[in-house]
Amino acid sequence: MLQRISSAYNWRWRVLKHNAIKLQWSLKKKLGFSDKEGINSLSIVVVGRNDNYGGDFSLRLKTTFDWNLSLFPNAELIYVEWNPIKENESDCHWITEAYPNAKCFIVPNEIHKTLITTKNFPILEYFAKNVGIRKASGDWIILVNADVLIGPDFIQDKVNSDTVYGTHYNNIQWNNKPIQKEYLEDKKNILRFFPANSKLESVVGNLIMTHKKNWLKMTGYDETLSDVRNGVDTNGLKQLLHQSLRTMAIGNHYHLDHPESVSNGANATHGDQSRINEISAGSNIPYKNPDNWGLNNYSFEEISPRIWKTK
Repeated sequence: MLQRISSAYNWRWRVLKHNAIKLQWSLKKKLGFSDKEGINSLSIVVVGRNDNYGGDFSLRLKTTFDWNLSLFPNAELIYVEWNPIKENESDCHWITEAYPNAKCFIVPNEIHKTLITTKNFPILEYFAKNVGIRKASGDWIILVNADVLIGPDFIQDKVNSDTVYGTHYNNIQWNNKPIQKEYLEDKKNILRFFPANSKLESVVGNLIMTHKKNWLKMTGYDETLSDVRNGVDTNGLKQLLHQSLRTMAIGNHYHLDHPESVSNGANATHGDQSRINEISAGSNIPYKNPDNWGLNNYSFEEISPRIWKTK
């Protein structure tokens, strides 16, 4: 009985704490921000590999694309397929056929193996995101993971170019069906929730948005970090904030739960924990990538309509 009472108390305390943090963000927006500009053009950058990561990868990808592009129908979709398995069909073909605003960039194994420092990483996620940043044409860029749905409450008419935007985290179960708004609103589908902290450090691995000029000024994610995956998101955020940018959390994002997710336990593809802690602390800030960051020194050959491959 005492254990049940204690569990109920702890649950209620967490709910109150989370609601208080969300209220703080709401007040910060109302009192401290004056939105200055509209989003004239937007690029959504997603990276992946045709290795069925987490199971049903292509279906998850289609599910998130369908939903996210329903919120931003005029957005440019940039998909970077990193180190694809030659024997498997590329996702780029069905993506460019399904979405008229999509552009796909393929980085083959020949390039990947010149950059890796550990065999545990078949995809260099943040190198790939750097490619996406370089190829994006929108004034604003959202980096969002392949298994993440943007919440409908994230849509903003006015934004500040001196601000980094994030969202509150929801991990949801998924029934392999297309997403409806009612499904996201059903609390029974939420496996875990936590609000963004004051610096967004807990949430930017799944979704982060800022003006393109900020991404370019920071020179993307640090390309010396080829031996770690987790923590690079927070590291890149610290680089952005080194430019004296502000932070703002608006709305929610919804992560489609799967076995490989870090929320279900870290594995070798996430990196060594001590190295993750070091990178998250930002000991390398500020850094500056070479001018050719994001594979900008490579040429990309168009191999099919709106599909380019690194030469």
